[in-house]
Amino acid sequence: MKHYSLSPQLHSDSDFKLTKYSDTYIFNCMMDFQKLAEYQIKLAQMMRDHNQFHNCLILCDQAMFSMAKAIYVHRNKIIPLYIRLSVTDLFPLIHTEAEPNLDMVLFIGTVHYLVSGEDDVSKEPMKLGEVDKLLYKTDSILGTLSQRIVADPSKRYPSIYKENPFNESLDLLSIIPDAF
Repeated sequence: MKHYSLSPQLHSDSDFKLTKYSDTYIFNCMMDFQKLAEYQIKLAQMMRDHNQFHNCLILCDQAMFSMAKAIYVHRNKIIPLYIRLSVTDLFPLIHTEAEPNLDMVLFIGTVHYLVSGEDDVSKEPMKLGEVDKLLYKTDSILGTLSQRIVADPSKRYPSIYKENPFNESLDLLSIIPDAF
């Protein structure tokens, strides 16, 4: 079985062609991935409310990868049949010269590592404060990544921490004990 890189320039097979789509299809695909990330983070918040902390961790990981897929579609202007991003694919997608976000890549990679269960550390029970920090950081990352792909603020990812009708952010440091 062949492993195709996500970068179309790296393919050597002449029969491997990616279909080009109109800007409308590209935009709709990006928005679908962004909406998927929004659903996943809302579900993660529900899991947190029901003390399902490991499920919350998994959903945060999936939400960040969904938004990374939206960036992939935006940057490459293609809609592949199947997008499977690895942690190494994240670095060139998220960390750019214009917007160096190494800490964001490291956070996403760490969450992904914890979800993989390759270490005994991932089996330790999480505390509510840690889960709250996870949700807050994930929400922040989703908002930052959404700004890269959607120019219209009304179509960007809506934070789960913005609950009032005036869209003012809550003072999370007062909500999350020992936040930072």
